[in-house]
Amino acid sequence: MRAVDDSRPKYAAIMRVLMSWKQLPESDVSRMLHDYFLTTDDFREMEDQGYITMAYSGDEYMIVPTLLGRLWLEQYEAGESSNGI
Repeated sequence: MRAVDDSRPKYAAIMRVLMSWKQLPESDVSRMLHDYFLTTDDFREMEDQGYITMAYSGDEYMIVPTLLGRLWLEQYEAGESSNGI
């Protein structure tokens, strides 16, 4: 049996927070989503996929959702709602 790490629920949670706040420092996102163990690498992975941008501001990264990230979240939520029926 092969273990598969599905990061989509974690990404969706991050995107939902960012959709509400528009931009947040990395530490605030991690604090709001304390159910997930979030690291800077999680955010870098999302940035590599084009879902967010990260800009160093002060002493930590400021995280901002991208248009691609917003579209991904809409598609993800549409898929989740159709699977729940």
